[in-house]
Amino acid sequence: MIERRNFILHVLNGVLFAVSEAFTDPNLVVTALLSQLTTSNVLIGLLAPLRDTGWFLPQLFISPWIERMPRKARFYAKITVVRGAGWVALCTILFTLTQPQALLAAFFGCMLLISLAAGFAGLPFMTVTQKVIPHRRMGLLFGLRQFIGGGLGILVSGTIGVILAGNAFGLHLAFPGNYGLLFVIGTAFFFVASTSFGLIKEEPDPIPNRITPLGTQLRRAREVFVSNVRFRNFFFLRVALMFGMTCIPFMTVFARRVLGASDAYLGSLVPVTLSASLLSNLAWARITDRIGSRWVLTVCAVLGSGLCGIVLVIVLVTSTGSTPWVLLPLTYALGGAISSGIGGATTPQIIEIVPHGQGPLYFGLLNTLLGVVMLCTSLVGLIADNVSYGALFAFCGLCFAVALERTRMLHHSSVEANGP
Repeated sequence: MIERRNFILHVLNGVLFAVSEAFTDPNLVVTALLSQLTTSNVLIGLLAPLRDTGWFLPQLFISPWIERMPRKARFYAKITVVRGAGWVALCTILFTLTQPQALLAAFFGCMLLISLAAGFAGLPFMTVTQKVIPHRRMGLLFGLRQFIGGGLGILVSGTIGVILAGNAFGLHLAFPGNYGLLFVIGTAFFFVASTSFGLIKEEPDPIPNRITPLGTQLRRAREVFVSNVRFRNFFFLRVALMFGMTCIPFMTVFARRVLGASDAYLGSLVPVTLSASLLSNLAWARITDRIGSRWVLTVCAVLGSGLCGIVLVIVLVTSTGSTPWVLLPLTYALGGAISSGIGGATTPQIIEIVPHGQGPLYFGLLNTLLGVVMLCTSLVGLIADNVSYGALFAFCGLCFAVALERTRMLHHSSVEANGP
């Protein structure tokens, strides 16, 4: 009974977060917002790293502290207050500030607070998930989270284009108030989603006699990275995928600045992205449970290379004076499917690798290292600023090709660890 209750609460958490993400989509909504506040591709490219780095970066350093907590879900619930304060502040500035530079600075300040608070919640999330969800149900869990959440996201996404156009619920909202309304709705769903995870019941962990000194924890982390080949291969696979995925927000920048796409048109692409994410989840969950999450990552690497190839075709055709609008929705559909696959497969894959009882150390090490990498991905914007958008998409395609090779290495190390 408790296992079923926890499973439902975990799914509910993912579903509501997916709806919140639909209204604050970083690749469409937020990128479109920032493109009207700054011309710097580096700043726009910093958005995803800033949003995700705070979630990744602190985890190794707080892992000795988290190990001392018998029930991690309770701490997750407490940190929701800090995260929520950041979202409320973000909504407020979108309704009160109009000067672009001030709004840009305040926006990044709020996102920094939100992402750092999320980092303190991320390690309990991973550890609790490993504790309360059987590994055989991981594919179903993350498939349902994204499938139901994506379905609801599609139902509500029709309002996004209407709100961005400035007319919704009888209101006439000028920029940036139209974006502010989207964030208000997203924030409401965030609070309910976080509350649902905080209600998960978990058996208390044994409390260590003392908190592991940080220096000792860092030495343990170094030993894990050096000795665990599967862990190391998975890390490099994630690095390649992170750099490859930087192409997705820049599709919006390219569409707006080069193709001249409007906010309303970009808002209309949200249902395309969510629909592709929703439908692909059926395949991703089945592949994960039948033959393993590594195969999902393999397919995503192949699709990512294809996505970058299609965008390069758009870039080339646009340079001749034509605009192949018909191809743009296809790129967003592929982006949604790839994001869904990577999002649903990476957690089951690392949980499979991590020994039980060592979650805080392994998850903390992985996510802190990925946080450093995430910061570096913001430099991809320099390629667009100093070379061209075509060069940026070519670089991302190469990263997906490297990720494909890493999945092969991960397979070999898994066979060596577990046998054929």
